[in-house]
Amino acid sequence: MTTKTRPTKILLSSVIILLAYALLAAFSSSIVYAAPSEMKGEATGIFTLGSFRGTGTMTFINIGGEATLVTVCDMSTVDTADGERCEGVNLTGTFSGGRNGVATFKTATGAELKLPLNNGENFTFSQSGVTMNFIVSDQSIFDSQDEEVEIPLVDSRARMSDIDGQLEIACPPDLETWNVMKMGMIIYTDCHLKTGENSSATISFSDMTTFTMKPESEIVIDTPPEKESKFSLIMGNIWVNVKQMVKDGTMKGHMSQAVAGIKGTIFIMEEDGANSKLKVIEGVVAFAPKNGGDSRDVAAGQEVTATSDGLGDTTTFDIDKEKELWHKLAENNQEKADETGAETAPTIFIVGGIIGALIIIISFTMWIKKRKM
Repeated sequence: MTTKTRPTKILLSSVIILLAYALLAAFSSSIVYAAPSEMKGEATGIFTLGSFRGTGTMTFINIGGEATLVTVCDMSTVDTADGERCEGVNLTGTFSGGRNGVATFKTATGAELKLPLNNGENFTFSQSGVTMNFIVSDQSIFDSQDEEVEIPLVDSRARMSDIDGQLEIACPPDLETWNVMKMGMIIYTDCHLKTGENSSATISFSDMTTFTMKPESEIVIDTPPEKESKFSLIMGNIWVNVKQMVKDGTMKGHMSQAVAGIKGTIFIMEEDGANSKLKVIEGVVAFAPKNGGDSRDVAAGQEVTATSDGLGDTTTFDIDKEKELWHKLAENNQEKADETGAETAPTIFIVGGIIGALIIIISFTMWIKKRKM
């Protein structure tokens, strides 16, 4: 009696092992990862430009991220006899992180301003008659970067609500590894999402905001849900439908050349790395260039393109035609998904049958060997 039940036990054990691996894969996204602790730093000092001089303040993140630079001219050197005038700057840029990182800013003329950090002590710049020296107020913020701190992944409360084709996801700390996104999977803060060729996907938030991503588009969820809701469009096109805003909250869509301040509306964002286009379907969106220029309200039926030079002219587009294009996209992707599903269904059954047969053969072979022993 015992020998007859062994194949069943072996087969059952194999199934249990496979299920265990499946469960492990399902819960692996909830682990914590090691990363340096993030701290905000400040550096203050002076600058000179020919006969002009003044003071400056820079803020930055020790491990890298957004940085700001604000300078104020000394009133005694604001004007010269030749009519020249000293004007301060208010720039937003990036810091690469670390004791010897580099802070990079773009000026109103499109020129790039780079200030290297020297051993975590001071940012310096000397070029074309301009000198800057900003001393870091608290240099100890870089000490923790040699240590590992456990940081839990934060649920962004965003979920995939619809998919035509394939959506992939990459989450910290390994943003180079992409996995196929499935319904119900948690999307953590700072995770990247991208659609494949001939694919589209809809991402929904707890505040009823939805994003529809066109093929070959990529977005990243930047902030935890309890803070100001914010996302970035890295490449491609997305349709954003803001049905209801969080109480007393706002939402910002970041692109390479501009920031869209959303006031509860429907709009389209298009990004290719050099041009950031906004098309408003319904409502009003405040569109601000990242070069420091003034924000502009863009109404329904209007579109504006931002470049490194600032915002272009406000023009109009056909709202109904744009809606029709997105509707056709959804229909085409659904048809392709149905065709792909019909073609791959027999293959899935064949592969499944082969795997099942192999498990049975291996189990039976092990049973025969045990009887001979």
